[in-house]
Amino acid sequence: MMGVGIRRRQGKYVSESTGSSVIVHRLVAWNETDAAGHNHFAAAFRWLEEAEHALLRSVGMPAEEIARIPRVHIDIDYKDRLYYGQEIAVQVTVAKVGTSSCTYEFEVRTDAGTVAVSGTLVVVHASSTSEGSAPWPPAIREAMLAGRLIEIRTQATES
Repeated sequence: MMGVGIRRRQGKYVSESTGSSVIVHRLVAWNETDAAGHNHFAAAFRWLEEAEHALLRSVGMPAEEIARIPRVHIDIDYKDRLYYGQEIAVQVTVAKVGTSSCTYEFEVRTDAGTVAVSGTLVVVHASSTSEGSAPWPPAIREAMLAGRLIEIRTQATES
């Protein structure tokens, strides 16, 4: 499904694109599961947003700018179940940056490397002074395309 593609390099999944990427290692929380015992579909949206915010912070996006980035389109595929306490790796990669839009590709993988969730998300940088979109600040746009890889482990996953 992912046009740019995410591949494994030195134990990490990285995009084959030139865009920056973040991998957040975390555990599936009990409140992210449903009565059947596996992940609730909405949990993937929270994981994606958590990783996206880490990516935006890593490229120098100020908090007040992050608040002005609405999501305008998402495609998501659920491929495998995830369970309470299971370690997952959530990767968000910049696939394309337009004048005011950005397309991310994302995957949620198990610690064994199985893709459980994947998809794309399109966001738009909104103007702070008028309705509608606004161009990305040049330094942010450059950092989004720089190909940085940031990896984050939550406390619960640190050994």
